[in-house]
Amino acid sequence: MDRSSYVETLFDGRSVPLPEWVCTAPDGGLHKNGGLLALDVDIAEAPNTRDELNWTCEYVVKLVAHSWLDEIRDLIDEERIGLGVLRQNGEVVSGWSTIHERRPPVLLATEGHVKTCPICGHSYTVLHGREYFADPEVIGRPLIVNSNGVFVREDIARSRNLRTPRGAFEPGVIEFEATRF
Repeated sequence: MDRSSYVETLFDGRSVPLPEWVCTAPDGGLHKNGGLLALDVDIAEAPNTRDELNWTCEYVVKLVAHSWLDEIRDLIDEERIGLGVLRQNGEVVSGWSTIHERRPPVLLATEGHVKTCPICGHSYTVLHGREYFADPEVIGRPLIVNSNGVFVREDIARSRNLRTPRGAFEPGVIEFEATRF
């Protein structure tokens, strides 16, 4: 992130940027606001062109190259998932957007834990063990974007022969488990 584009605040003994889309949790933690749809971000350096999926260091805002985004753009439910503008030196960075889902389903793990902000609904998860979704809202959803990744429904990914975006981890199948909800 371009620190010169944002007001800064002290957090945990260091100065950090404080964009307008940041929420301060009751415990004092800073995170991206889970209630917002699209996040516009000013960056100091352009994303690595070798990658198609990236993120900002502060607040882990997902950045997606249009070369891969165009393969899934029709799956975006604009009521839930927003594409934001990425700027560098005040100019729009062509070929890139931020991607953010308003209060997305939380990815859980058998030995992990989750903490949800009571103000904005942002969830922070620690994943250990087998990962799964427990929110019935995921059933039938073609696309989910949360702090842990961009998830395309398996049958859609297979039918499109959807490739893994450059720079992303190899995809795995995440299942719904109603008994854990």
